[in-house]
Amino acid sequence: MKKAASIAGTVAAAALLLTACGSGSDEGTKDTSKDTPSAQESSAPAEGGANSKITGAYLAKTGGQTIILSIGGEKASLISGKHLCNGEYTDTGEKMLMLKCADGNTDRTMGKVAPSGDGKTLTVDWDALSENDTFTRTTSPSDFPSDIPTSLPSGIPTDLPTNLPSS
Repeated sequence: MKKAASIAGTVAAAALLLTACGSGSDEGTKDTSKDTPSAQESSAPAEGGANSKITGAYLAKTGGQTIILSIGGEKASLISGKHLCNGEYTDTGEKMLMLKCADGNTDRTMGKVAPSGDGKTLTVDWDALSENDTFTRTTSPSDFPSDIPTSLPSGIPTDLPTNLPSS
C-alpha cells in the first residue's frame, strides 16, 4: 500500500509538472485571440497570448534545496521540499503568483514575478521571505533533479467515510 501511494505521488507530481511544460519559443506566432471567438472561450491562453511567454517549468536552488515552479496559463504549482502548492498566475499589469500550500505553509504563497527579457529565467519576490528566488526555465524532463520527493506526506487518511451523500 505504501509503495503504491509512493508511486502515485511521484506520477502525480510528474504529471503536474509536465502538463505545464510548453515550448518557450513564440517566434513567428501572432496573437489571434481577437480574430477568433473560440480563443476567448478557451480556459488556456491563445498561442502567443500574454501568458504564453511565461508558461513552462522552472527550477531554483536555495539553501541546498531544489524548488520547482510550473506555470501553465493562469495556473501555477510549486514544489518546495515537502510543500506542494497550487494556485494562480496573474498578469493584470503586475505579474503575481497566488498559491495555497496543502500543508498550510505560507513561505512561498504570494509573490511578484519578474521574467527576464530572454525568457530563460524569472525572479519571484515572495511577500513572506526576505530573499527572492531566481528560477531557470527547464527544457527537458532530464533537467529535473533526482531528489524530488517520491512519498506522500504523513497524516493522510487511509480510509474514506462511508456515509457520504450521493448527488
